[in-house]
Amino acid sequence: MHSLNLVVHDNIPLFKCSYCGKCFGFLESTSYLKIKMRGCCWYFPKYKLIDIKNILNIGREDFIKEIANLTNSKIEKYHIEVLGYFDDEKYNKLKPQVKDFDSTLFFKLCPFFDKNGCRLDFTLRPHPCNLYLCREVIEACGLEYESYNRERKDYFAYCNYYNDLLAKELQNNKINLIDNFDDSIKLLKQVHIPKFDFRRLREIQIKFENEIAV
Repeated sequence: MHSLNLVVHDNIPLFKCSYCGKCFGFLESTSYLKIKMRGCCWYFPKYKLIDIKNILNIGREDFIKEIANLTNSKIEKYHIEVLGYFDDEKYNKLKPQVKDFDSTLFFKLCPFFDKNGCRLDFTLRPHPCNLYLCREVIEACGLEYESYNRERKDYFAYCNYYNDLLAKELQNNKINLIDNFDDSIKLLKQVHIPKFDFRRLREIQIKFENEIAV
């Protein structure tokens, strides 16, 4: 028996699933790379302004500057993306066809992945990473997942709304992350945004029909 619950630290949420990392055989965990047990760690983390703001609020400006200086980071005006590995040669050779799923993800690896999972504490990840659940877990949760689904949608709406406001704040001050990185970080630290009002979600007990011992 496994469980799913909501963990929150200073406006940063995590859907904590005890089955995470044990999902060999699930569609999302399919890997054509040398590393097979990488779960769904195929996302190239994109830190939007709201993610940067949340991380600044917990006193980790050093982390923001660290990822900004990585050779595999791509800084845009209003976000920082950390690029991972994509085996495009193998993808172009095989090009597996999967209904309703991006098969390029089978050939990608997050830059923060290691053999024990994510190297980052969840407070240092962008929010899509923390609130992603594979479809097999969602299906196993049944109707109980609806409260988590609603929380996820509401938090994404909150992030989108305040991310746009933060972008407008930078625009009004004629600065951005590309041309005025330090000034942008300074302003983001000063701007106040209200915290999300998280619900108290009931822990869900999850049972899979064919659990795989790992």
